[in-house]
Amino acid sequence: MHAATLLDVFSRLDDPRSARGVRHPFAGMVVLMLLGMLARIREMEVLVRWAKVHWDQLQGPLGFDRQEPPCATTISRTLAKCRVAEFQAALSVWMQAVLADKRTEGVVAVDGKTAKQGIDDDGDPLHMLNVFVHDLQAVVGQWSTGAEKTNEPTLLRRHLEELLEAYPMLRLFTGDAIFAQRPLAELVCSRGRDYLLQVKANQGDTLDALENCFAQATERPPAAQSTNKRGPSKKRVACGSISTMPTTSAKSSTCLVAA
Repeated sequence: MHAATLLDVFSRLDDPRSARGVRHPFAGMVVLMLLGMLARIREMEVLVRWAKVHWDQLQGPLGFDRQEPPCATTISRTLAKCRVAEFQAALSVWMQAVLADKRTEGVVAVDGKTAKQGIDDDGDPLHMLNVFVHDLQAVVGQWSTGAEKTNEPTLLRRHLEELLEAYPMLRLFTGDAIFAQRPLAELVCSRGRDYLLQVKANQGDTLDALENCFAQATERPPAAQSTNKRGPSKKRVACGSISTMPTTSAKSSTCLVAA
């Protein structure tokens, strides 16, 4: 259902090619490249072989009128002229349409991951801060943290405004203990959004305050619960309840919620 919308969005991009000798639609090649990326295809020759296998399904929806997909050289030379900022803006428009159709609750997970596919100037893997939308199952924001993982909360604060401007339907931000910082929480709330963050011993004052506040609270069964087995220990995650659970290091952890 959304393939046609995606093609329509990329059809608004400026075609960087000269009109003479054009054989394949520019938007079709951009979408073909994007589909290849989603299939974890990074080489143009592999993309072309994959397209040939599925050409009967790709040709019409992507606007191609030839019986063979474009060659790898044609795709490479064409996409090399595409402006990254325009591509990102068009993709953002499409994602907003998809999220609107899904009537998503706007729940996003913020987490840092090391990208082995990309390296920095020193040849080391890049550590990226990712903003992942659950309902869309896609990353809508990604920024390099540099050499320090502790830069993640600062990066989120720095880019929160542009993120909400591009995706105003984002409502709830979830993250691990590194994001449980007062400046970030206040900024999220000031923008009319909510957060669900884990608090551990690295936020000692906040953890003590939470334990004291909820010491007399009545515990209720969680709305959902999962258990991840890792070796001899287990990690339990509960949602929708007030609870304090021991971690493998025998230190307490709980959740910090703003609504």
